[in-house]
Amino acid sequence: MGKAGKLIDKIRANPKHVRFEDLMKALKNRGYDIINVKGSHYAFSNGETTLTIIRPHGGHTFCHVQDVKEVIKRCLQ
Repeated sequence: MGKAGKLIDKIRANPKHVRFEDLMKALKNRGYDIINVKGSHYAFSNGETTLTIIRPHGGHTFCHVQDVKEVIKRCLQ
């Protein structure tokens, strides 16, 4: 298992403590590209599916749990 597989396993194991940069790397490894950024909202697409993820700010370092669970359900299976 390479780095990409380990990162995905780490995200699945603990969705409460996922950094935005790690989630972005996992999505890019699965073929998603950033298609739009408006403020702290990042839109990712792979041609079929589009996801919007909110980048944490204001002293927060981890992504919203709902966003991480949606990414796991729709993209990282």
